[in-house]
Parts: sequence; structure tokens; C-alpha cells
Amino acid sequence: MNRPAITHSHAWEFPVPHVTRLGNGLDVWYFPMPGQHIASFDLVLPASLADEPTTAEGVGAVALNASDEGTLSHPDGAIGELLEAHGATLHGAAHHHHTTFGGVAPSTRLGDALPLFLEVLREPEYADQDVTHHVEGLTAAFDSKVATPETANRMALRAALFGGDHREGRPASGTPSTLLTITPDDVRAWHQAHYGPAGATLLIAGAAAPDAWFPLLEAWSGQAIPAPRPTPAPTLPPSVVVVDQPGAVQATISLATRTPTRDDPRWPQLRVAGHAVAGAFASRLNLELRERLGYSYGIGGGFSPGVAEGMLLVGGSVRTEVAGDSVARLLDGLALVAALTDAEVADARNYLISVAPLANETSSDIVAQASALAAAGLAPGYLHAHFAQLARVTPGEATAAWRDVVAPDQVTIAVNGDADSLLPALARLGLAPQVVDLQSWS
Repeated sequence: MNRPAITHSHAWEFPVPHVTRLGNGLDVWYFPMPGQHIASFDLVLPASLADEPTTAEGVGAVALNASDEGTLSHPDGAIGELLEAHGATLHGAAHHHHTTFGGVAPSTRLGDALPLFLEVLREPEYADQDVTHHVEGLTAAFDSKVATPETANRMALRAALFGGDHREGRPASGTPSTLLTITPDDVRAWHQAHYGPAGATLLIAGAAAPDAWFPLLEAWSGQAIPAPRPTPAPTLPPSVVVVDQPGAVQATISLATRTPTRDDPRWPQLRVAGHAVAGAFASRLNLELRERLGYSYGIGGGFSPGVAEGMLLVGGSVRTEVAGDSVARLLDGLALVAALTDAEVADARNYLISVAPLANETSSDIVAQASALAAAGLAPGYLHAHFAQLARVTPGEATAAWRDVVAPDQVTIAVNGDADSLLPALARLGLAPQVVDLQSWS
């Protein structure tokens, strides 16, 4: 039987939205998706968690999570019932440099759901019991994160990378010691200061054009002042931290360094290099530690962009007895002594370009990607140029960009596991590991 020939897919571009700036300072990006039954929307607010009082960190997350519990017009959960009646759900996240708040609804019901969403934005009730409920929920979530090896590892890593004195080095959702001080008045004050149309971007993808709702959107007013574009945190010396989990048979390892982000001309080369070294199943690091040595079920990572700067992060979980050797081999791999080959770079290019249509199929996919662009201050057409640049990356360029940015002796390392086993193993590598106690934030 003859098999069909496999060929590259046709050229694909991230959709171009219709962009409108309203009189109240709100930017609206609309992505028309004819025939799409589900509409998605997301609001990007330039609310920096660096503005939170240090004694009430987490107030941004509480304000977001409690906002749809009730409104002044529809208190005590009634707004949620109305949204549910139209098939709509809301979601959001408070990031260090911005907040996203949006939802999904049937395309035919978006005209009914959007006014309710704007009501939540304009007049959240913030009843005392709702604020208390979300404070307690985030406090319990912190305890759960500390008890989860992967999450605890990342918390320790960020603290080591950015420093405990910098907001980016502390959990975005706060810690028990700060959450439990938050009052309903704190939450209302945060909303008043940061939920406004000026400097915000509303992204909508679906079958129904939003023009008819522009008067409603124009009626949204607020005194929020957009935060200035963030600057990177001060650079800290590299360090090695251990989160003790007595008796653990596995160790969770992360190696990271802060890097340039999307506005750096080397960004396409870095993405290709990151996929070849750590992102693909057949990446150098995964082939070494999983396939050849059998230390791990998988090593992954790569370069991720941020608003002010990016990050290279690689790691995975390994057996405790080989944790020291795993760290040594990861550091060796980050040195990239042997240049990337034509085949490695071709595979990385093809994957990053070919996976894009699959990663941007639905209205939610489109809005999520566009939200990241808007938060970074990038134009909607950024991705078209980026994919064209990815296609031109050569092995020499990818290798040179990696070596420019990544120095193994400048990498911060976090390991979660049995400290009695890990400390001597790491010390034998010439490292100086320190045990950190995440519960000290409680």
C-alpha cells in the first residue's frame, strides 16, 4: 500500500486583530473568527505587584479572585449566577508585572456576558466574608505549594534569582504572614488604584464583532494610573539552594539564569538554541540524562520571555543518589562546548514554526498569546516577524547567542529533596549549597 507523502504545512501567520483605542484610554484588539462557537476575552491591566504594601502582599491576587463573588448591583453571588446563565465563566491571574482578567462565553451570548464582566470590573462588592474566604484560600494554597516538590523548587529558585528583598523574588500570591493582614478596605483600595481603562488592553476573539459594545466599554471609567514599564531587578551572584524534604527518593533540580527577552535581536536564536539543548524530547540534555543514563523520566526547559527580561530554565526530577552527577552533567551541557549541528537547529526551527498553528487553534489560544504580547508592550504583528526570523536562524547564530547569554558559572541552582544526601553530593562538585526554609515566609 502506498503511503501519502508527508510535506510541510502551508504558511501560517498569527491572525491580525482590528485595533481600536477608545476615548477612555482602553485599547481593544478584536480577532474575528467566523464560525467559532466560543468567544474568549481577556483584559490586561498594567498593575504591578511591586505597588503592594510589603505587609499586605497578595492583595492583588485577593482583589482579583474576590471580584466576581458579587457586585454592588448583584451582590452575594448573584452576578455569578447571571454569568452562568449565559454560559460564561471568568478567570484571571495576578502576575508580578500585570494582571489578566477575562473569560469565555458562547459567541452568541458574548453580548450578554460582556456587560456583566464590565459590571464586575466597575463595582465589585468585596463583602467581608468573600475577602476572608479568598485570604484563607490563598493561605492554604501556599502551604500546598511548599509541600509540592516542583512548586517549592521554583519558589526557592525565584528567591535566589531575584533576592528575597525584591518583589519578583517573593510569591505573586503573597505568603501567610502578609495575606493574613489583608482587610476588605485594602482590597477595595487596590481595585480603585489599579482597575481602570487607561493603559489597559481588552482582547476579544470570536465570531461577533465588538463594535456594538464600544459605547458600553467607553462608559467604563477609573482613576487607575498605568504602572511604568518595569526595569529588571538588580543582578545577584549565582547561588545554590536546597529545599529539604527528608527521606525523599527523588530530587527536583532547576538551573536558571536571567536573560534578554523578546526585544533583544538574539531572541529568535536563543529560542532555537533552547529547544535544541533542552526543549525537545531529543534535546541534548534529555538524551543524556534520560536515554543514555536513565537518571530521569525527562529533562526539559528552554528560554521563556518576560515583560522586563527573560529566563533560561532547565531541569527535572532524578533519583536522589544521582542528583550530584545530574547537576554536574547539566552544567556541562549548558557550557555548549560542541556547537549545535545543522540537524539540531533544523529540527528546532521546524518544531517551533510548525507547532504554532496547533498552539493557536482556539479563541482561548489566540487571546492568551495576544495577552502576553500586550503585557510586554508589543504590537499584534510581532509574531509574524518573529516566525520569519526563526526560519532564518543558522547553527552558528544559535550557538553564538547561547554562548553569549549562558555561562554555567553564573547559573543559579535549586534542588528539592533529602538535604542529608544532597548537601555532600553538591559540595563534591565545588558548589556551596545552602538550605532554605520556605516556611519562614509563614
